[in-house]
Amino acid sequence: MPPFDADSPWKERPGAEVVNGGRAVSVAIVSPGYPDRPGGVTAHTARVVRHWTEASHPPVVWGEPRGRARELVRGLRQAGVQALLIQYVPFLYGRRGLSAFPRRLAVAAREEGLRVGVFVHEPWVPPTRLPWFVLSPLQRRQLLALVELADVVLTPVPAWHDRLGKKAELLYVGSTLEDAGLPGRTGSGDEAPPLAAPVVFSPFAAGLAWDWIVSAARAVGARPGLAVIGADWEAAARHPIVKRYADPTWDWRGYLEGPEVLAVLRRARVVLAPFVDGLTGRRTSALAAGSVGAVVVTSRGHLFDPALAGGPFAVAATEDEFCELAVRWHGVRPSAAEREGRVAWYRERLEGRSLDERLWRLLLGHSDGD
Repeated sequence: MPPFDADSPWKERPGAEVVNGGRAVSVAIVSPGYPDRPGGVTAHTARVVRHWTEASHPPVVWGEPRGRARELVRGLRQAGVQALLIQYVPFLYGRRGLSAFPRRLAVAAREEGLRVGVFVHEPWVPPTRLPWFVLSPLQRRQLLALVELADVVLTPVPAWHDRLGKKAELLYVGSTLEDAGLPGRTGSGDEAPPLAAPVVFSPFAAGLAWDWIVSAARAVGARPGLAVIGADWEAAARHPIVKRYADPTWDWRGYLEGPEVLAVLRRARVVLAPFVDGLTGRRTSALAAGSVGAVVVTSRGHLFDPALAGGPFAVAATEDEFCELAVRWHGVRPSAAEREGRVAWYRERLEGRSLDERLWRLLLGHSDGD
């Protein structure tokens, strides 16, 4: 997909009647928790809203996990909305990940003549715990029933794409901080010295392999052992998983705004981001680091996407290999030219505006060549 062009045919579409801030609206998004509840889906929705609005397609967003589906959809249709995007993680809609609301929305939308898109950020829990042996097949049935009603299904994980049928399209999430880190926006960071320690961003991310991270920090032997973005020591000491590994002597950077995060990531010699299921196009913390050209040492796993092996991403299959890569890259002073090369690799495949443009096209039924 070519880089976003404000004058591209993306801006040409059948007119909708509803007006938001003086501009026509053709799409509605269902994203529980938006805009106040932090999380990957909310951040993705916020980026999509920003890019679509900048391209004169401001969407309306429903941020509740429940409601009167028929009344909601009927109101959208009367207002001129043509398509409904359902942001899907099972636990967004119910405490056990079970809810009839997304399906009721899809049924109502089809009855009113709206196109239905479902973006599957997570499909169902794996049957790895006793309660999940019950929940997993129920969530799977729930999602597949929703998929059957959809006109288009989007997923950032190839392994899920193969399970979601012929309607499924592979579409990465990318970095939700990417725009603030594009060249010319906040500076390259070349003036600042590289950080002494390897960096971990978003330490509470689900599936982060903390045993690998601690092993790599010990192998690198820097002082402090790690620089951590996204938590302070007090929060880490309370976290049910991270508290088993966290060290109060690490450089705890706390919760930073997007530009501040990217400024720190530019100074990283290496960013440690191993996941038990492997790197995929939905791992926004690793992708944020890659977007500014940091070297991200990450991992393979059963969901690993081979297309992401390259550019900023150094991929390990084992804990020992992960430690070796961390030591190797930590010993290399970041080069501006090499970093820009990694940024170019990232933008060609994962640039946020291009991803959101393609999402809009697919949702409205346009092919990539339209």
